[in-house]
Amino acid sequence: MTQQALSDNTETQFRDLYYHLYSNSSASRSERILADLSKLILVSIAYGRGDFRSEVALFENANGTANDLLLSALKKRFPNAIHDGEAFSLDDESLRHSLKLLKDIDLANSPSHTFGDAFQALMGPRLRGDKGQFFTPRSVVRAMVSILEPHAGEMIIDPACGTGGFLSAALDYLQEENAPGTLVGIDKDSDLSLLASALSEVHSGDQKVQVVNANSLSLSALSDAGVQFGEYDLVLTNPPFGSKIGITDKETLSRFDLGHVWENGKGKAGWSKTDLVRPTQDPQVLFVELCVRLLKDGGRMGIVLPEGLFGNNRSGYVWDYLRAEGSIEALIDCPRTTFQPGTDTKTNILFFRKGAKAKKVWVSVAYTCGHDRRGRSVLADGRKVPDDFERIAKDWKLKPSARSIWSAVSLENPYYLVPRYYDQLLTDEVSSDAEKIGAPVTTLGKLVREGMITIRKGHEVGSEAYGSGEIPFIRTSDIHNFEVSYDPTNCVSEEVYLKYRDQQNLKGGDIFMVVDGRYKIGRCSILHDWNKACVAQSHLRIISLTEKANFSPYALLYGLSLQSVQAEIRRLVFIQSTLGGLGQRINEIRLPDPRHSNGWGENLCRFEAAIAERAAHASYLKSFGNEIEL
Repeated sequence: MTQQALSDNTETQFRDLYYHLYSNSSASRSERILADLSKLILVSIAYGRGDFRSEVALFENANGTANDLLLSALKKRFPNAIHDGEAFSLDDESLRHSLKLLKDIDLANSPSHTFGDAFQALMGPRLRGDKGQFFTPRSVVRAMVSILEPHAGEMIIDPACGTGGFLSAALDYLQEENAPGTLVGIDKDSDLSLLASALSEVHSGDQKVQVVNANSLSLSALSDAGVQFGEYDLVLTNPPFGSKIGITDKETLSRFDLGHVWENGKGKAGWSKTDLVRPTQDPQVLFVELCVRLLKDGGRMGIVLPEGLFGNNRSGYVWDYLRAEGSIEALIDCPRTTFQPGTDTKTNILFFRKGAKAKKVWVSVAYTCGHDRRGRSVLADGRKVPDDFERIAKDWKLKPSARSIWSAVSLENPYYLVPRYYDQLLTDEVSSDAEKIGAPVTTLGKLVREGMITIRKGHEVGSEAYGSGEIPFIRTSDIHNFEVSYDPTNCVSEEVYLKYRDQQNLKGGDIFMVVDGRYKIGRCSILHDWNKACVAQSHLRIISLTEKANFSPYALLYGLSLQSVQAEIRRLVFIQSTLGGLGQRINEIRLPDPRHSNGWGENLCRFEAAIAERAAHASYLKSFGNEIEL
């Protein structure tokens, strides 16, 4: 039978194979199914290259078991991938079925990226984030490799290689440049390192590739594997992250500077390490130090990290450590969809050079990553989901003076490194919009200081108050399309309303802005006289005009709703894990000054008329909205 090369459809075939075995085999644990499939992939690769012919023939004809025939052959052919004591767990009938399907796919001659993607599809069912493992999207991997630009003769390492996505992309890059190199991958998950071994076996070509099954944070394990500090030109990695999988082993923590407690000396003194070992540390923080120690002087690092590390003041010691070791060269702001649907954790990319000192840092913002939050790369209308990472990587290749989607900036706050916060392109867009409508740029904070507006916080009433009455409790989910709606099941009693009425002091013309949450931060709605009797949630800010203001609330709402201003708001949001917030940065929001709104013309008039007319209709229809309780 003619073998078919891997394609996008093969990813589906791999998943279908997994679910077939899960439903029909004797194995009860997905880990054992995937471990056995990993071994069968190696068998299929060897078979495609002319090896294992007699062993496979005997096994297919039921003249021996997989453990007798295939496992012994695997140990001889792949001594670094198959450990003593390993064995197939699935029954032989299920293994024969799987091997037949795998043999029909030309694994040995398929492009490395499709090979790696198929592996990710295969491993997907088991990686649900409990170990902090999430596959890096292909577009992100390619962009990082392209920006770091591996050269001939360089040594490249990924200390959390998974199935070898970064190794695969680096291999592709080096082979396209006809540049030989040395690549090392490390992963403590035996199944993942097994698949990475298969990938390197198939696609290494002239490159030297080694995959090690070891715990990268165990310095003795690295030494046993022949991995030395200060030896590598490039580190490319996406380490496991999350506080739920914190490292607590005191011996491990004691061997890392970032495994110790650091004290903040404030001001110019910065952070300093103490002799006290921390009780726990997030793995991504230790990986930052590990990667730096692996680099030789002048070596480059590209690492994916959760945004919580980029803006949390308590993490300032990490940045002081990095600056002492070299320089932060570039930062990429990743969209929230990057690792969805696997996790909603917001991430950014850090590029670092050991031993160098740079005054400026290049920043760029990606809004799309080639798939949506459900992981779909093709929209319902057949269009592909855009991918900003490809554009960002291409723009980086230009001369610095010619780059159009990167900004060279100075980090004003050494402990706040969220890339989009420093993106000059976003603030330029606000200025451009303000100029078009004939207004200078101002900030919400300036309007507050000049007595034009007040900004105050909503309140939490507690879930026990939900459904206790008929007064609307307005939450972030109730803010959309410039209007306030509400869920009757969350309405509160008159007693609860009176408790907060004077503090919130709501009136027609007040603006609600979402300042905390996941997806609606920056969205605004306006209150009217007919619906001002409500309670606003603490995730909302109440913006009120004072008697001193010489503009309408509609002008302020119009300015806040401009696309450039909404992008400006996004620039100011800091996301800790999955939840984002504006905090005091709400005062930094730049917008066209509404005091000049008399000259804004037809657009503002239509905007105000549309909202006012809709409000009039809503007020009338409210009398027909009485609910009957069953």
